[in-house]
Formats: sequence, structure tokens, C-alpha cells
Amino acid sequence: MELPPGPRAPAAWQTIAWMARPAGFMRRVHAEFGDPATIRTFWTEQPMVLFSHPDAVRQVFGLDPAIAPAGQSWEFVRPFAGEHSILVLDGDEHLLERRLLQKPFHGERMRGFRPIVTELAQKEFAAWSGRVVTLERMRELTLEIMLRVIFGAQHGDELARLQAAIDATLEGVRSLPRVLAMALVRRDLGPRSPWGRFRVAVEHFDALLLDFLARRRHDPGRDSLLAHLFDQRDQHGDPVSDRHIRDQLVALLVGGHDSSAASLAWAFERLARHPAVRARLRDGDPAYLDAVVKEVLRARPALTIAPRLLLAPVEIAGRQLPAGVQVAACLWLALRREDLWPDASAFRPERWLDGSSHDSMSWIPFGGGVRRCAGAPFAEMEMREVLRAAAELSIRPVRPESERARRSMLVVVPDRGGEIFVG
Repeated sequence: MELPPGPRAPAAWQTIAWMARPAGFMRRVHAEFGDPATIRTFWTEQPMVLFSHPDAVRQVFGLDPAIAPAGQSWEFVRPFAGEHSILVLDGDEHLLERRLLQKPFHGERMRGFRPIVTELAQKEFAAWSGRVVTLERMRELTLEIMLRVIFGAQHGDELARLQAAIDATLEGVRSLPRVLAMALVRRDLGPRSPWGRFRVAVEHFDALLLDFLARRRHDPGRDSLLAHLFDQRDQHGDPVSDRHIRDQLVALLVGGHDSSAASLAWAFERLARHPAVRARLRDGDPAYLDAVVKEVLRARPALTIAPRLLLAPVEIAGRQLPAGVQVAACLWLALRREDLWPDASAFRPERWLDGSSHDSMSWIPFGGGVRRCAGAPFAEMEMREVLRAAAELSIRPVRPESERARRSMLVVVPDRGGEIFVG
């Protein structure tokens, strides 16, 4: 079967473009080859076919995981994510983990997290003055929020060490040169190699976290999410292991930390260039605040693709595709197609309040189907509360031109870190 057309540049060049300038790369591919298009990068070993039309996206999300497992597309994160991670599981195992992780992020329990988010955000913004690189500040804030929510405790020395270990581990896969080196050389060649340094950081993180879990198992804190995780039972009715909980915590920390920090940095990058939006935010209208959050997630999504590895031939959007290739809903393109979003490149929260209808498969910043981000309700709540707390800040861009996108691990961030000037 012939794959859809795509760039003929070597995989190495496509990989660099995919990571250094992901938005521009996807935009050029779509403009030249249409939908679908095939790219070849070292991100996956197989060619990847990108789809962005809602009908095709719906088909991708509806594929049977027995023939199109999503977990196999994320094998490269297994060394950090762990064997029990929701990222690398499929089928019934994935659904079980999903149910366990979704439960705390709904209803009254999630609403109970709002005061924590507000308190920490207000504390953070009280110190802002002059030039601020918002990505750095949002990484620190969202990590502190997750540690407070998960562990139900104020920061002591123990949690500070855990925070430092998380930062050190993630920093190794945020650096573009290191990630490119890891993509090109997929082997651990010793402690000084890219994979070797990453392995050492993960081992240090694991030692701290597993020691923490062993000591907290009998006293997890009544209101912490950790208490909920300790109450879980496996398929035999026995308490889940600390290693299993470790993998769940990593999924929560990574999903609720880097992606949320990226989305909030984009929010400040956009708001700094749109004073009319900031002025309307200060009016305190909850509907407009919700529209701003949705528009940030549409105009600058933190995630770019939701891939599946085909184990058998399938037909998507009238095209026969063979086994052994990756198919992906391209979130970035779906959220920025001109035929789906009038004036798609504009940051215009009002589009969410003018009565226009939007296909549910065209607004997919958290993915879709059974693999839609389990923490999406928490992420949206967190964005609303942080931006509400920041509404009175006087901000402006450091430079007039918009920031381009670059890849940082699994997410897309502003290339200058969402620079703003406060005051």
C-alpha cells in the first residue's frame, strides 16, 4: 500500500524541524501535501501519517487498541514512565488505570483543590516584577501545586528534595540537543552518554520517591491524593505495590506539570500582546475566563499528536494504510485549520461566546477517545484559577513579535519561555 505523500528530506532533517520548529514544520507539511501527510522522524522508528480533519481524527480515536495500540507509540518514555504507566498501557489495563486516576479529578474532590491553586498562584504573582520568563515560573508553580495536591503537605525538606529530583530528571529530556542525541542513539552507552545520564537521574528520582512511599504508606494524609492511591486494590484484591503507585505518580506529575506549565506560559505570551483581552479578564466574567482558557489551548496547544501503531491494515478517510506504520491525530493542525476555525491564527476568545458551533473533533488539546488526558478537568481548572489570580497584573511583551514554538520533551513551549515585563 502506498503511503500518503510527505517531505522527501532525510529523517534526520525532518527530526530537527519537528523538534526545533514544530509549528512551522507541521504548517509547511500541511500546506504542501494536504491531509493526510506522511512524515519520517527519529521520534518513532516507523513513518507517521498525520490526520487533522475531524472525520479522520474521529476514526483514529476510534481504532481498536488490539490493532492500533497507542501505548507502543510511547515506548521511548517507558524508562521514566514505568511498566504500569497509563501512557504505555493499552486495552483493559489502560482503562483500569484510567478509572483509578480519573476518580480524584472530578466532582467535590476536585473543587476542593481550587483553594490550593489560588493560594499558591497569588503567592507566586506577589513576587513578579520586571522581566519574567513565565515558563520557568509556571514550571515551579505547577510542580508545587501537584506536590501539594498529591502529597497533601506543605513543602518540607523531604518534598524539596523530591522536587529537585523531578526537575533534574525532566531537565535531561527538555534540552533539544540531548533529546536529539537520545533519538539518534537509542542505547545506553554509559553514565556520560545521553541515555546514561537520563538513567542515572531516573534512578536517583526513583530511590527518593520509593523511600518516601514506603514511609508514607501508613500515614498518607487524610486529604491527599496519595491516600486515594494507597487505597487501590489490584485484580487479586491486594494493595497495589509502591512501584505501581510510583508509576501512577509519575504520570500525574508529568501530565500535570510540564503540559500545564507550557499552556500557562503560552497564556501569558498571548495575553501580553492582547491588552483588550486582559482588560476584559479583569471584569471577572467567568464565561470570558473560560473562553480565554479554551482559546489559549486552541491557538497554542501544548501537545501536537496522538499517535497509534498499526498492527494490521486499516482504512482511514478512504485511504488503505498498511500494518507497521504510525497513524496520528495531529492536534496542532486540527486546532488551527482555517476551514474549521475562521481566522485561525488570531487569538480571539470571543469566538467561544458568539454562538458558533465547533466539531468536537476539531477542539482536541487533550487528545480524544479512551486516551483523552485523564487529568484534563484538573488542568482546565488550574488554568482558570491561575489566570484569575493574575488578572490584576500589569504586563506587556518584552519584544513585539510573537514567540515561535519549540519542543520541550513531549510538549511545545514558547521559544523564549513566554517572556513578559511586569509593572
